[in-house]
Amino acid sequence: MGLMNSMRNRGGLLVGVIAFAIVAFLAGDVLISGQNIFGGAPKEIGVINGNKVEIADFQTKLDANIEQYKKSTGQSNLNESMTGYLVDQTWNQVVYDEVMKEHIAKSNIKVSPEELFDMVQGSNPHPEVRRAFSNPQTGAFDPAQVLNFLKNMDQQDPSGETRAQWLNFEKAIQEERVRQKYMNAVKAGMYVPTAFAKADYMEKNKSANATFVMLDYTTVSDSAVTVSESDISNYYNANKYKYKQAENTRSFDYVSIDVTPSKEDTIETKKWIDEQTAGLASSTNDSSYVNLNAETKYNGAYAKKGELPASLDTIMFSKPQGFVYGPFIDAGSYKVAKLIGIKSLPDSVRARHILINGSSAEAAKKTADSLKTLIDNGANFAALAMQYSTDGSKSQGGDLGYFDNKKMVQPFTEFCFKGTKGKIGVVQSQFGFHIIEITDQKNFNKQITVGVIDRSITPSNSTTQALFGKANTLLSSLSSAKEFDALKLTDGFSKRVADDIKQTDRFVAGIESPRELIRWAYKADVDDISPLFEAGNKYVFARLTKVKNAGTVPMEYLKSELEAGARKEKKVALLKDKMTAAMAGNARIEQVAQKLGTVANPAAGLSFGMPIIPGVAREASVVGTVFGSEKGKLIGPLEGERGVYLVYVDNFVDALPLPDYTNNKIDQFNMSKSRVDNEFLEGLKKSAKIVDNRIIFY
Repeated sequence: MGLMNSMRNRGGLLVGVIAFAIVAFLAGDVLISGQNIFGGAPKEIGVINGNKVEIADFQTKLDANIEQYKKSTGQSNLNESMTGYLVDQTWNQVVYDEVMKEHIAKSNIKVSPEELFDMVQGSNPHPEVRRAFSNPQTGAFDPAQVLNFLKNMDQQDPSGETRAQWLNFEKAIQEERVRQKYMNAVKAGMYVPTAFAKADYMEKNKSANATFVMLDYTTVSDSAVTVSESDISNYYNANKYKYKQAENTRSFDYVSIDVTPSKEDTIETKKWIDEQTAGLASSTNDSSYVNLNAETKYNGAYAKKGELPASLDTIMFSKPQGFVYGPFIDAGSYKVAKLIGIKSLPDSVRARHILINGSSAEAAKKTADSLKTLIDNGANFAALAMQYSTDGSKSQGGDLGYFDNKKMVQPFTEFCFKGTKGKIGVVQSQFGFHIIEITDQKNFNKQITVGVIDRSITPSNSTTQALFGKANTLLSSLSSAKEFDALKLTDGFSKRVADDIKQTDRFVAGIESPRELIRWAYKADVDDISPLFEAGNKYVFARLTKVKNAGTVPMEYLKSELEAGARKEKKVALLKDKMTAAMAGNARIEQVAQKLGTVANPAAGLSFGMPIIPGVAREASVVGTVFGSEKGKLIGPLEGERGVYLVYVDNFVDALPLPDYTNNKIDQFNMSKSRVDNEFLEGLKKSAKIVDNRIIFY
């Protein structure tokens, strides 16, 4: 872990505290979409067992998580995919908390003050407390740091914000511990009897040897079977259980055109980069010139061979300082690069430091400067670190060991890698002021710093407007679903199908940002044509083709599937009649096979746990019937997945009993236990009454 994680000052600790208190229990982040197309929408994002989840409360949790997520990942912006994932995680956590609340309350499970003390300062600290207050080098937890933080937090932050955050953190870890206790109690009630473990073992290891005859469904051509509308209707009514869905879905066809740069846009970008190439070549202040003009800012970092992008690494290390390369195209951008500096630098440094922070930057700077003066005059660095540093490395006299140029925060890295061995200085970072001594540098090699001016080749306003007008003109020409279906697309337009899109889906094949389109689909009626949407780098409009709500899917959307099912039923009936006729007067399976014009095949080692007929197919119902029958029986005709079967059971081979089933009991228990968390929650969710309005807001 880097310095950012290892320096547990007040700011650093609060990052850890907030990270756990919010993410572990509220887990979410959101960037709210634009205008709500639903109009008159409710103020609650959902209702769980009659309890409203107000959007304002939900948003508060998400707003708090945005900053934490940025701090923990270093990302300044979230893409739609990650945003959607975190919104969904937050919703799941809210549902979990709500459906568990009543059960936990009835259990009367609590966390005592003594237990909470142990979780924060005792010998069994919560993992997040241990993470925040451990030495980054040794991993050793230091309860004294916790006590020091708690004693001084009001002095360091008189506003009370730190105390409020800490109390929220304590509340969060208490709630987590209560949930853990509750689930452990559920798991403790589980038990696997020896008889159950033995039966499971014997069943899984029992095998059967059989002989079978199979008449494949493909032996009856589709044209030989007539399927009427009443056949399809009867099949649907008899098999409705197969066509249930848990969630609402929508299907739509959509037309799109990519918003891409025109030839003129590329020419303009090339013209601009040519001007920058001349300017960069004659520049006398390269870093300022690059930062003034580049989309990606120059940070002055030096890199050794192999660390630069492939487009620059080979050529730049063989050129003199001041060499200009380009223009060239890379990753959709025009670029020009200049070799700004060449140095011999270490690839690893060892340093020690004293971290000072306080109620004000001025006071901390003053203390740091005073300590540096003492060190310059011969004071013991390690002793001062142990006495004054607020970093976890204080117990090692401030020693951080060896590190590369990517581990520490930038100001710290700059001092250590650009300075020389023995140099002592005061450096400010987001954690406070560091008195740093470079104690060693090793593995010196040639390193270079390269400034790159880049500009993305993007559609201009005129290009975007032209494409919008083009798409809007096409959309305006449509007045019916029939005209939509009859569209003959050219000139950059394409048409695709989006089937069974859930209201919480955040991905549609071919569309980068489809949420507005999905919202429209859940408001529209079949055959409605949408307005024009901007979705990522496309303009899109759609026709709603199917509305399938939770429950049994309407027959009208299953015609081809139902027709195939009804046709198969008729083939089954024909083949069963054929097999039954062949069985008349023939007691042996070989005789039946001969009359059918086929052969009887052996099936040795059939397993109930893996119901595969060798060389044929997976046939669970057929193999299951075999294990439910007796030796010496002729069974059939049986409907299978691939055909109709007649089976003769030659014999069963029982598994050899084990002298002890303890291991089997443990395996069964662990397998059941591993499913408890998810299946218990899913069971509670299924029994709960949940109204989910996420689509309205996100």
